[in-house]
Amino acid sequence: MQYLDEQFWKRIKIWEDVSLENWQNWKWQIANRLTSLLPLRNVLNISKQEEIAFEKTADIFHFGTTPYYLSLIKDFKDRQNPIRKQIFPSLEELDEEVQKLGSLDPFLEDKMPSIQGITHRYPDRVLFRATNFCSVYCRHCMRKRMFLEEERARTKEEYEEMFEYIKKNKNIKEVLISGGDPLTLPNKKLEFILDNLYKIDHIDIIRIGSRELVVNPYRFFDERLLELFDRYDKVWIVTHFNHPDEVTDITKKAVKLILSTGTPVLNQTVLLKGINDDEKTIETLMRDLLRTKIKPYYLFFCDPVKGVLHFRTDLEKGIKIMDYLRGRLSGLGIPIYAVDLEGGLGKVPIFPQYLIEKGKSHATFRNFENKIVKIFF
Repeated sequence: MQYLDEQFWKRIKIWEDVSLENWQNWKWQIANRLTSLLPLRNVLNISKQEEIAFEKTADIFHFGTTPYYLSLIKDFKDRQNPIRKQIFPSLEELDEEVQKLGSLDPFLEDKMPSIQGITHRYPDRVLFRATNFCSVYCRHCMRKRMFLEEERARTKEEYEEMFEYIKKNKNIKEVLISGGDPLTLPNKKLEFILDNLYKIDHIDIIRIGSRELVVNPYRFFDERLLELFDRYDKVWIVTHFNHPDEVTDITKKAVKLILSTGTPVLNQTVLLKGINDDEKTIETLMRDLLRTKIKPYYLFFCDPVKGVLHFRTDLEKGIKIMDYLRGRLSGLGIPIYAVDLEGGLGKVPIFPQYLIEKGKSHATFRNFENKIVKIFF
């Protein structure tokens, strides 16, 4: 976990005159996003080759980051910094040989069903894509095709069609509001979405998938948003931390505010080559999440998305990490390692093998210390 100095942003010249009031204003963070190479030159140590890569790549898959998230980079000269690598464009994103097995929509989200903005993959839940805008564009994004689109929220008419679809499908018990990032929406629009979903009797759970807790935690300092969470008590927050450097003392303050409304917070991590694909990093991240009272939920094998595959690890890497975590972390801190299957066929969990043999009256197990134990029944 990073413990940030008071007014830590002032170490960066372009923000040295920014007041505490502005810096902690979530709207200021979004309004002052860095979206081009020019302001980055004043912060990062960027080589000529990186400038060329940025211009070529960001012209196709656009770039954006909040001042807060960029400020979490510990060493601005370090090109291997895990936060820098998650946001800085790379020519590997456009390399046809590297990306040849990828697809812009491997899970057929835009084809299931015909209602724009809704993906109905499982019988009891739907994905509700409220916007295609994010305050930070992660280079490993599973919906990288959105980088090619104009940034916008959906219209009222589009939302109405989506609500109607959900009303007509009584088997739907859970709605995942995603995007883009739905918590970049104004409170009034978010309230409109929540209010309409809340009126649908057969909806039990409303999940909001957001990375704002990572990249703009001041969003949760907004009392109006907290009032919405308190009122609509079916809401759960699912966030997306990938590295311990992203977890800060400001994160902890934000989570405390969320939990004060009775809203649970879960986390999904993506296993990313060169960023978090080792046992110690994942263990530290899970411990830091627990310290802030965020429950680790999933560890995902990197999705087969075009423009993302250079981040993919071996499948076995995640299994080894999960095997390492067992016995070192309590069950509270161990996520589910999962693969999202292409074609919209759903997520499947992958576990290390602990059951070695099963007979008619006994079973043989391996424990976390590789000791062999036989039980009889």
